[in-house]
Amino acid sequence: MKTSKKEYLLELHSVLELQKNNKPIAIDTIPELFRNDLNRFIMGETLQTVDGKIVIGIKRYKNWINKIMTSGLDYIIQLENS
Repeated sequence: MKTSKKEYLLELHSVLELQKNNKPIAIDTIPELFRNDLNRFIMGETLQTVDGKIVIGIKRYKNWINKIMTSGLDYIIQLENS
């Protein structure tokens, strides 16, 4: 998947902003560009539903944020030349 640098940075910013709410985060609010990495990170875990949406707890979400900030994503994102 190719994406622009601007789009990547905007989506990364939205991923980082979600942790400020200190509430469980609906999986479908995670930008698609990052969702596969989150899915790999939480594979095998029991998740909850809130208001009919699958959510991840804030502590586990922050653990994932720490993982992507220190170790990166589990895959390469190709940025367009722009």
